[in-house]
Amino acid sequence: MVDRYHPGKAPTALLTALCDGSCRTISQLEEELDLTRRQVSDAAAALLRRDYLMRMEVGCYKLTDEGISAAERGEVITSGPRGKHTGCKVIQNTFRQRAWLSMRTRGRFTVGDLVCDAANGDDRNPIDNVRRYLTVLVRAGYVIELPRRVAGTAPTSNGYKLFALAKNTGREAPVYQPTKQVLRDLNLGEDVPCTRA
Repeated sequence: MVDRYHPGKAPTALLTALCDGSCRTISQLEEELDLTRRQVSDAAAALLRRDYLMRMEVGCYKLTDEGISAAERGEVITSGPRGKHTGCKVIQNTFRQRAWLSMRTRGRFTVGDLVCDAANGDDRNPIDNVRRYLTVLVRAGYVIELPRRVAGTAPTSNGYKLFALAKNTGREAPVYQPTKQVLRDLNLGEDVPCTRA
């Protein structure tokens, strides 16, 4: 059990609990680790920022291959930004950064997948935001729209558009600069044209 008065231990506890590769819900992790729901959510966010965790569906978490490796080597997740003693740039925890992480983890995805993975209670209009982001990523050649769709839930639904990540250049989400109509790739230090077809 993790002492609920020491939330700083929660990310490491979560990493250890999921090292078997299973997918567990927030409720299961709350009970298993004796943490509050908020502590589990905050711990998950810390692991997501390190590419150690992915959300398979609403509230169900599973370690990535990098996360499993970190758990196997006994990595301790400390509070504060990752890499502050190494000179590494701290990546901002924005909605689009979380959506980009989801794209890199999943490879193929729908708008709903990205919203499920990336949105939190503080994000405004996440569906519209991710659609606009996908539009510029498609224009720049970073994402492609696949010909087949994922089945929808309603009987009359045409299904959901399926996308795939075509250019995975690194951890930092490309940033759209509308005045220049370019996508700024911070991983490559390049501006990629992103004009309308």
